Amino acid sequence: MLDQNNRIIIAGQLEFGSDRVYEQVVQQYMHRMEHYYKNDILLKAEDIFREEDRTLDVPRKVVPATDRQWLNTLNLLTRVSTFSIAGDLNLWRLQGGQMKEHHVLEPRGDRTTTQLYLKGRELLDQEEKFSEARDALTKAIESFERHSIAYERRGYTNYQLQNYKDALYDYEKSIKISPSRPAPHYGRGLVNLLHVDRTEVAVEDFEKVTKLAIPHQDIYWLARAMRGDALMKLDRQEEAFKEYRFFLGRKQDLVKLRKLDRRVASTLAIGLAENGKCNDAITYFEKSLEAQEDHKAAPEGEIRFRFAKCLREIGDKRWKDEGKKAVELGHKAAEELFSLRGTAA
Repeated sequence: MLDQNNRIIIAGQLEFGSDRVYEQVVQQYMHRMEHYYKNDILLKAEDIFREEDRTLDVPRKVVPATDRQWLNTLNLLTRVSTFSIAGDLNLWRLQGGQMKEHHVLEPRGDRTTTQLYLKGRELLDQEEKFSEARDALTKAIESFERHSIAYERRGYTNYQLQNYKDALYDYEKSIKISPSRPAPHYGRGLVNLLHVDRTEVAVEDFEKVTKLAIPHQDIYWLARAMRGDALMKLDRQEEAFKEYRFFLGRKQDLVKLRKLDRRVASTLAIGLAENGKCNDAITYFEKSLEAQEDHKAAPEGEIRFRFAKCLREIGDKRWKDEGKKAVELGHKAAEELFSLRGTAA
């Protein structure tokens, strides 16, 4: 028997495409809720169904639940999702802050729109087939014009193909259809920050992601790191440092995020050092050097050079070892500043 102390999070949107299917789904939901589950369900029909769009829409629901309520709700939504044509629902079960279960409910089956979308999504795993993926996703959108996720995935594809104007269009279409999904806000933030020089807007995009996602999702932390980068670009350093510290202090051990640790930690450490905060910077220099290599981070020689300067400033004898390592890595300024030329051997 599962523990009764569950915290449930539900978020997402399912599209049903036609009035006939939508009405059938609503009727089935209400019937099963009353007769199969005795109303012991976390989501009431009147709170989630939107007749004007023919959707089931849950921007985010956070609620305590018994095991029975969790399983009843999961089973009912799983059945409903089989009638959908687009979208997805995420359901998390947490206990004591730890994620115990995560389910993604999405359309399956032989319908043309579904198959085109799934084909496009599968092709995205192969870099050499991005153009084919874009074509399949375009056909999915042509088959069902409210396919928010297909727009977002096509936006990602266009981004990878360096079609930034098209990517921005796709992300904004996705947001218009389903504004509570974090992924298109993140994609738009990347375009705004890195390619169209709309940094202020990018800050807002990444902040929106942190409000829509949860800390058990990679995208929540990716947005934290990128918001820090955007704030640094705007010279709002203290705000950026706060984001970087938050990212590095996360409790969730998400594998995808480890590769960012060196870049974020080194950026924070160098920023603190340049602001005369070497005592604070030391911790983050150490974190950056402990993290796995990342070609987007400052070169190791530069990190060790800056680290050595801070260590020397606070009177820490380790500065000589770090300076020597920087020289060994070919850092010319380290050779000149520390007078270590010829001592690396």
